[in-house]
Amino acid sequence: MKKLYVSLLALAALAAQPQLAKADDWSYDFENFATLYGDHYANSSFDMTINGLKWHCHGVSYSKNEDYDWYNGTQSMELYGESKKDRSKGPEITVFQLLTPRDIGTVKFTVHEYNLHPASSGWQVSWIVEWSQDGTTWSKVGDSFQAGSEAQTVERTVNQKNAYVRIVRADYTTFDYKTVTSNSKITNFDDLTITDIKGGPAAATLTASKTEVDFGSLAMGKSKKDTVVVKYSGVEGAGKPSYKLDGTDTASFKYTLNQTAEGEDSLFITATAQHSGTATASIAITYGELTAGVGLTLVGTKPRPNILFSGGEGTAESPYLISSKEDLQELSRLVDEGTQTFEGNYFQMTNSIDMKSVDNFKPIGNQLRGQGADNMRLFKGNFDGGGYTITGLKAYYDTGLSVGLFGVIYDATIKNLNLTASTIKGASSVGGIVGFSQGTSVIENCHVGSDVTVSGTNFVAGICGTAMLVGKLTISQCTNAAAVTGNYAAGIMSANSQDGTLIERCGNTGKITVSEYDGGGIMALSEYASTHFKNCYNTGTLVFNGTQQWGGGILGNVHYIVQGTTKVTIENCYNAAPMTQNYKVAPIIPGNNVVPEEGTMGYNKARLSVTNCYYAADLSTSAETVEGVSPLTSASMKEASFLTSLNQGQPVSYWVFKDGVNQGYPVPEGTSTTTAIGSVNSSTKAAVSVVGGKIVVSGNVDSYQVYDLNGRRVDASVSAPGVYVVKIITNKDTQTVKVIKR
Repeated sequence: MKKLYVSLLALAALAAQPQLAKADDWSYDFENFATLYGDHYANSSFDMTINGLKWHCHGVSYSKNEDYDWYNGTQSMELYGESKKDRSKGPEITVFQLLTPRDIGTVKFTVHEYNLHPASSGWQVSWIVEWSQDGTTWSKVGDSFQAGSEAQTVERTVNQKNAYVRIVRADYTTFDYKTVTSNSKITNFDDLTITDIKGGPAAATLTASKTEVDFGSLAMGKSKKDTVVVKYSGVEGAGKPSYKLDGTDTASFKYTLNQTAEGEDSLFITATAQHSGTATASIAITYGELTAGVGLTLVGTKPRPNILFSGGEGTAESPYLISSKEDLQELSRLVDEGTQTFEGNYFQMTNSIDMKSVDNFKPIGNQLRGQGADNMRLFKGNFDGGGYTITGLKAYYDTGLSVGLFGVIYDATIKNLNLTASTIKGASSVGGIVGFSQGTSVIENCHVGSDVTVSGTNFVAGICGTAMLVGKLTISQCTNAAAVTGNYAAGIMSANSQDGTLIERCGNTGKITVSEYDGGGIMALSEYASTHFKNCYNTGTLVFNGTQQWGGGILGNVHYIVQGTTKVTIENCYNAAPMTQNYKVAPIIPGNNVVPEEGTMGYNKARLSVTNCYYAADLSTSAETVEGVSPLTSASMKEASFLTSLNQGQPVSYWVFKDGVNQGYPVPEGTSTTTAIGSVNSSTKAAVSVVGGKIVVSGNVDSYQVYDLNGRRVDASVSAPGVYVVKIITNKDTQTVKVIKR
């Protein structure tokens, strides 16, 4: 009896195990998928059996609209590239995964884009096929793929016994699916076939025992260890995998590597809480063409509750340390409470910060409570980004005033900061870095990336929305590549009403879309104030959608007190960008319209001074009528002679070319002093002149050469105005002469 009882237990245990499916070829054309699928939403997680194989689905739907959803027949499977979480089960990656183990030879299917989510508009994501021996650890098979407008067949060879297979986003290890709030980016799959093993090499293997290691909460300075086992095989000549620690908080993690068996490595990972708040990084693993990753996370806690941020005293010698999203949120909260402005205090970022998981960041200093000084919360500190990057910032305030990373600053300094992959939206005074500046403030060496959007109703710009009331603002060495949309839209700053404001060595490459009122490549409006532009450029397209607009490649409009002394000056600047012609638009500034000279058709030269500025005439639909502006071709503005023109008369050769930057146009990032002219010897008896636009040397000379002030040799037929050095060679000596070509 006892023997029978044991046998029954063994049979019961065997029945509970996943049963290996019969290893014949298996196929499914999805023509009855809708019937099997039932009434599920795209974000649901569920299991289903198709032709004897059990599958797990998340982000899976079906389509039967013959206009755009099917490849052949009338139905296909939809796999959502972005699928929000099932509220009852929490977040999960989008996946179509085999739950019934079987021998797997090849996996073959057809993909095509969902026509309402075309690849040409960026709606398609990349997918990858993976296989697993245990249904838990996965190895990639072949390259990733992405659907397009034409149907394509994808085939991957696995050749593994008793295995599992799945289709997932190719970047699922780094994609932040936990914060996805909508269903989108559909790819259609059809005609799926799994064959039996029919010979050939097995798929290579690269698996990590854990794809995420969460070290939990650690007091600052404390450490914790964990181990990840990596197994690999089948890549001929690849040897061992390579490992790389990457991410925003690499200083918080380290690892050592040991080979614990043939085809097996152990990663011994140590996490140390270097700062307050969340720290993340990853270990990228590469083995031949296969890749895997291990995400690392810890949350640093303060050892004492009275510590601000991640430490520091707030002095210039010991600044407050900003090292995490929690530190930025703490700074925002303390200023918003109205008890702290941090006047005279110093802040230092210690690494880049990812803000993607923060739903809606409240600007540091803000005016979200409404108009009026009583509703303002001011930041008066000195914030040094250390050259690090804030990414994934979301600040959505449709009716909010003074919106940006910093909402309102007063006598503040913001410097050395980058903003990427972010969205800033407000009603008025909206900027990527600063919404509204008061007092004598400085924004220096700040850069907003091309994957940022900044939008609002009025006064919108890539760097700073507006500056007004007392003081003056200096914006120096800043660039914007973000798309900016709104009234009074501009690349660097929307509107200035502070006398003495200076914008120098700044540039815009982002597209500026002006909804109705004025706009500019650098600034939209100088409002009853003296504003100075020096060594600035615009290469970003300007689009004017209104019917009564002023606009310029550098400055769009000027409001000035007729009997006052305010003056706008623009020096050593250029515009090389397409501009839609709409009402009063000019390549640099529509001078005779915005500061007209009373009783004439010209402009008031006492109120507007433009010197040594240029524009690409072949990109402009209108000519510039302001003195001090010269038309060039866009091609000539990429030549060395253009640097000479821009740098003339300046103590530093600011303008330089940088490989791969600004479409080949110059940028004001040089630091070398202009010393070449000091060595010029003009005692030669040879005559130097400009004839027909060409520099000519006459007299008893053997040869001569022409150089710009950067020491680069140029052709004697230089077309651009500027200062040149002519090297004259005779049989007795070599002499140099300075030539100013006007």
